[in-house]
Amino acid sequence: MQTPLRIEIPPFPYGKRIAVTLSFDDGHTFDRRTVEAFNRWGLKATFNLNSGTLGRSGIKPADGEWKPIDASEVADLYRGHEVAIHTVSHPWLQKLDASQIATEVLEDRKALEDLVGYPVRGMAYPFGGYNQQVIDILRGLGVVYCRTVESAEWCFPPKEPLAWAATAHQYAENPTVPERFEKIYANARYNGVFFIWGHSFEFHQRNDWEGLERIFKPLSGKPDVWYCTNIELFDYEAARRRLVIAANRKSVCNPSALPVDISVDGKLMAIPGGQLVSLAEEGSAPART
Repeated sequence: MQTPLRIEIPPFPYGKRIAVTLSFDDGHTFDRRTVEAFNRWGLKATFNLNSGTLGRSGIKPADGEWKPIDASEVADLYRGHEVAIHTVSHPWLQKLDASQIATEVLEDRKALEDLVGYPVRGMAYPFGGYNQQVIDILRGLGVVYCRTVESAEWCFPPKEPLAWAATAHQYAENPTVPERFEKIYANARYNGVFFIWGHSFEFHQRNDWEGLERIFKPLSGKPDVWYCTNIELFDYEAARRRLVIAANRKSVCNPSALPVDISVDGKLMAIPGGQLVSLAEEGSAPART
């Protein structure tokens, strides 16, 4: 194999040109209907939960009740999605002192990890409220990102991961979420993240469960879209930034645990996690399948 002329690192795995990620807050019973629909359509979301408000009786509230889900159903309900921090009791964090901020975040994280069995590293701010003190504390607690209620057309990668703006709220208007997505998807040169946030209870509150399909189904089923959780997006970005391409373009080292895709003279290849791959030897670089 000849030395490649150009090696590029695409923004998303599998050569996808757009990433779609979703974020829902609070963990009410209405999430069941949302999760079922997302699973059917192949969408992935992050669900930000308040551990202190979850039911602890072991009895699941009936569908449609305006109640938090029971802790006993968290692992199964959100399997395949991401569970993330929303604090223990949903306070305005910027109104608390440092010790209370740390307690609200760390205790929520530990309680959720006990339920799902994996490290919980993402977060959304209650009420969207934060300040620099809150950001500094979260960084010290190992929180990878924190979603705000702000909007930004180009939302990823954020300059400050702990003040992460989404593309839009689920009920955004002029344009609506499907209209926004249609516009970017129709642009063959668009490479970016489409990130929508909201609450399942808003469909109930507005008597608009038809809105779940109207808003989100148009985002699904696109072959050139990567459907991912919030943390998967950040983890892949971190892995691709750590990729080391030799100056002579004859080898690539991937020190991260995740496989990362590269484009070698237009041919997509996967660089496995923890491996050094020679690009100058025939058959040494695995093609992406």
